[in-house]
Amino acid sequence: IEQIETDLYKLYCFHTMTGIKFIAIADSKQQNLENFLRKSYEIYADYALKNPFYLIDQPIRSDLFDSNMQLIAENI
Repeated sequence: IEQIETDLYKLYCFHTMTGIKFIAIADSKQQNLENFLRKSYEIYADYALKNPFYLIDQPIRSDLFDSNMQLIAENI
């Protein structure tokens, strides 16, 4: 599934080459969710995967990750 649209919401799924899936649910009028998911993956790669102390499938505890995710969410 890459995209599901209804009258009330849109659901987008971004499959990465590493096998991780990013999912976003938004209002049906929202635009650029594909771009949001791609940028989310970039931030995840930069602040989680490159962190030597991060373990896959564990919560991401990084202020830089949180602040960058907040920035792209506000820009969308």
